[in-house]
Amino acid sequence: MKKKLIVLLVAILTLFTCLTACTKKEDPAPAKPAFDLAGKTYYNTVDNYGHEDHSKLWLGKDGSFVFSDSYKDGVKDISGKWTLNEDVLTLEADDGKKIILEVKDDDTLTLKSSLDGSKSDDSFSTTEVKGSTVTPKDDSKKDDSSSTTPSTPEPETKEIPCTGITSLYHNYWSYEGTKNWDLEIRPVPENTTDKMTFKSNDESVVKIDDQGRASAVGVGKTTIDVTCGSKKLTVGYEVRDKEATLSPEGAGKAQTFKAKIADVISDYQPSVFFDSGFFTFTENVYAGMGKYKGTYEKKDDRIYCTVTDASTMEGFKGDNVKEIVFKIVDEKTLKLKTELCMSGNGDLFYLVP
Repeated sequence: MKKKLIVLLVAILTLFTCLTACTKKEDPAPAKPAFDLAGKTYYNTVDNYGHEDHSKLWLGKDGSFVFSDSYKDGVKDISGKWTLNEDVLTLEADDGKKIILEVKDDDTLTLKSSLDGSKSDDSFSTTEVKGSTVTPKDDSKKDDSSSTTPSTPEPETKEIPCTGITSLYHNYWSYEGTKNWDLEIRPVPENTTDKMTFKSNDESVVKIDDQGRASAVGVGKTTIDVTCGSKKLTVGYEVRDKEATLSPEGAGKAQTFKAKIADVISDYQPSVFFDSGFFTFTENVYAGMGKYKGTYEKKDDRIYCTVTDASTMEGFKGDNVKEIVFKIVDEKTLKLKTELCMSGNGDLFYLVP
């Protein structure tokens, strides 16, 4: 009996040992040490826009971040909160967008999102980089025997030649005393790299600055020479006595007259605006019924408006008008002498205070 008991105990002990060995778990792998990123600034090693300062990322110790993205037109700041999960750095911007970076080590990050300036796979380092760079090319197929490292090429500036010069009018005029009036003379194309220059051939009549703005000095006539690259343009310019205006009360002032319909003058009535030799006539009642622009000249009791630009609905009366004539009834009243769309021959226009 005693012998059987010993055998039983040995069997139980053997079974327990086997079970313990089979269910023993391996010790967990040591935790990967966290990266030390907080409080550091990382700079993009690449900048293709010629900026002195590259894109940079600042990671605050409080979990905040500021990503200054250098792009074509300048720098855009993006702010928000950052989190780190193993080697994945997530930037959650205040507007809800997420930017992902891969952490290589404490001092190196790789961007995995594309922004306006910085692109996916751009490398960021705690070593500051300045000046224009280009994206490195794959040189793995080059002859290793070459010992000369090629210098970084400067970005090329593409020259765009001027192909022509446009002007609003061939002959300009304004009243004596007009200042800084943009003549709206433009190069073609407008993004040409050629510089446009202006020259008044008589500065006692009109002076013009390097932006094409004219200032009337004294009564008289002259010409203005415009050059852009190999292209040249000459326009006439006349300065008139500022007292030669529509009426005695309006001497030297811009004036607006509106038609009176159904005994009411409102913002929706046809109107004509006069200023420094130019006019704008607007048929306001229905959109698109007509707008005319051009120059005007007063002769005796008539105002002759020469139309140089018109926008009207096709088929409406007045869509081929070349001249609009007003009769001066008195200093505050004009009578239309041309048949248009909404406005007709004989309609009265009254000076708006």
